[in-house]
Amino acid sequence: MSTPKSTQVVAKLLERLAAISTANGYFTDLAHIESDAPQVDIQHDTSLPVLHLRNLENAITSVVAGGARSEQRTLQIDAYLKGGAGARQRQDALLDDLYRALYTGEKIKLDRLAVEISTGVAALDDADLGSRIVPIYLPVTITYTSER
Repeated sequence: MSTPKSTQVVAKLLERLAAISTANGYFTDLAHIESDAPQVDIQHDTSLPVLHLRNLENAITSVVAGGARSEQRTLQIDAYLKGGAGARQRQDALLDDLYRALYTGEKIKLDRLAVEISTGVAALDDADLGSRIVPIYLPVTITYTSER
């Protein structure tokens, strides 16, 4: 049995996010990406920044020729970085890195089908509030076609 398209698409998205490191020309070195746990458990000794990818919703938006379905999967990237001095600059740098990783100019292709990526409005906690952890919440919608 083959892997569902939605699983393949999310795996490709995770590959792009995993490439975020200064060695690859980004501003940030990610400590970890968590995509299997329902929430990420951040302790005092947790290395930051951490990304957590979670599902928000899935929808079939249309049925196209031959019974194939156009589907959308909406995920949310929760990024957590260390607060303190320079937090606003690190927050801006990580958000820029997320956009650069998602919008590479190269489409994700699966079985000759292009996958579209779009992002919603990022929610940013105020980095100057003095919190120990500064989060970024970024909704990401991926649109793809799957066979019935």
